[in-house]
Amino acid sequence: MSGLFLLSLLAFVSALVFAQVVGGWRDLFARSWPAASRTEHGEDHGEGVTLIVPARNAAGTIAPLLQDLYAQQWPKERMEVLVVDDGSSDATADIVRGMVRNWPGLQLLPATGAGKKAAITQGVAAARWPFVLLTDADARCGPLRVPRVMHGMHAQQAHLLLLPVATCAERGVLQRMQADEQAALLGVAAATGLQGAAVLAYGANLAFSKAAFLAVGGYAGDAWAGGDDIFLLRRMRRAGRRVEFLADPEAVVTVQAEPAVAGFWQQRLRWAGKMRGVGGGGRWLAMGGLLLPWFLAIVTCLITPQRLMQQRPFTVLLLLAAAWVLWAWPVLGLVAEVRRFVRQAPHPCAGRGRAATTFLSLLAFSVYAPVVAVASQVVRPTWKGRRL
Repeated sequence: MSGLFLLSLLAFVSALVFAQVVGGWRDLFARSWPAASRTEHGEDHGEGVTLIVPARNAAGTIAPLLQDLYAQQWPKERMEVLVVDDGSSDATADIVRGMVRNWPGLQLLPATGAGKKAAITQGVAAARWPFVLLTDADARCGPLRVPRVMHGMHAQQAHLLLLPVATCAERGVLQRMQADEQAALLGVAAATGLQGAAVLAYGANLAFSKAAFLAVGGYAGDAWAGGDDIFLLRRMRRAGRRVEFLADPEAVVTVQAEPAVAGFWQQRLRWAGKMRGVGGGGRWLAMGGLLLPWFLAIVTCLITPQRLMQQRPFTVLLLLAAAWVLWAWPVLGLVAEVRRFVRQAPHPCAGRGRAATTFLSLLAFSVYAPVVAVASQVVRPTWKGRRL
């Protein structure tokens, strides 16, 4: 057999395996979230929950979030909100203090350490309730989020409950690309979590048992400033703790995509850095998914009229065309299913998206993701004026 034919056959087989995996994820998610959305809150176990909001220079977003948390359909006497101010230089603390006067369940804690992990650790130590729900200061959520999360913690007997985050695009190609990218990653997070082999978690929306957090050591000894979600997921799994995913639209929080290229670049450097916390099969799965389109592109570029005429031209072209379709089509289906899910959330993202633009976003992600992964090994990103 010729070399080009063998490479084309390998490309087809690799894409076929990829399609089966991603297609399976899409089918699992499509079966799971409609059932979860119809589930009632269930029995009230009489326990409380502490909502921790690490905040740094969040004056522009903290008030709407706190209004969302105040509106939760959960007994006020069994819910507290701790805003840990991580050295803000804007009016974040003043805004929270103003709301504290009319909300006994809200507290402002000046951070005693530096960074998000230190802020979360401080909040957990101060929490008076056995369950903790993390929320980023730039997120929005619906009024049923807390009851749905609490029901999920009990129904699934979870020590760590992974929760969905949707990225919304207000305008522009850059934001639309981020929304498509994050829809695909949410599909991966949801499906692998539902399979019991979670590879991704979202610090913007994460629930856990305080006892389990303390038992695994929290973030003690972590050398990396970021990655509070991925590193906690890894610790929980290594300790044999029960990790579940809640595919419930009422539990979704929404965040806005980065509006500028600089913010987009820094954000992805932070996220790529924390992927060091993805261990085992998850790391190889992520690497294979990133490198597959590059492999397909290399094989495609090897085709010349002279080589093609010598090596079963019709078969080679058919195999490569099928490989490209098998790579793209399942991801487009997964993104479409995630969009249907997100549209049921209390704060749905505007716009439905189109397969053509999603495909272009997928191509762009395939180009910049490996570049970001390499750059993250040598470049230290910044976050809100602080170098990580």
